[in-house]
Amino acid sequence: MQKPLLIIGNKNYSSWSLRAWLLLKAFNIDFDEQLIELFHPSATPILNEHAPTGKVPVLVYGQDDEKVTVWDTLAIAIHANDYLTDLDLWTGLSKSVAETNTSTRINSAYCQSIIAEMHSGLMGIRSEMPMNIRAIARIQPSNACLNDIARIEEIFADCLKNRSTDSYLFGHFTAADAFFAPVVLRLQTYADTSDIVLKSTTKQYCETMLNNPHIQAWREAALEETRIIEEDEAGEILSLIGSLAK
Repeated sequence: MQKPLLIIGNKNYSSWSLRAWLLLKAFNIDFDEQLIELFHPSATPILNEHAPTGKVPVLVYGQDDEKVTVWDTLAIAIHANDYLTDLDLWTGLSKSVAETNTSTRINSAYCQSIIAEMHSGLMGIRSEMPMNIRAIARIQPSNACLNDIARIEEIFADCLKNRSTDSYLFGHFTAADAFFAPVVLRLQTYADTSDIVLKSTTKQYCETMLNNPHIQAWREAALEETRIIEEDEAGEILSLIGSLAK
């Protein structure tokens, strides 16, 4: 099979691109990546060729009548689970183990449910705290944003109860961790400076995620980017790190 190509946007800003990229990296799915500039004319021909919605991420492989195109991060996760790995993305276990154990079915259902909840909701935190990895910024969070954070902390606490302090949400890394990774980076940008008090469980999980080598690699690449996209800037920028800070 031809190696899949994942088309993504600017690493500093594109939270949905991070989800798909991290998912493939974490599950050892070999792929090439092509980064486009969000909201830039140079991206138009690439998106016109590969992305029916004109958005990233999009995963493509194969040629002509056998070309496979998968757009939307949730669809990419489902497709990857079905065709691109022997591991089960919802539990982090081998598929043979995941299919024969009742407890893993429960975890799988929970994992899929919180992914769907993230995918379709939590618009307060998304709109008010856009991912901006190189910035430390202050906002005045609305009740909608604070309610979203409270719900996210509830999910984290429920998943992590009775687990080790350095655990992922379901013990092994799963698709849920990939889908909530941008939340971790958003909290790093805005929480402390905006007087948003986080629970100790949330802080520990954020630390675990920030220590993930794939997230570190994405973050390092994001810090080298210099383009500023005003549509994705929010709040009062207090400081910058990376190339723009030099």
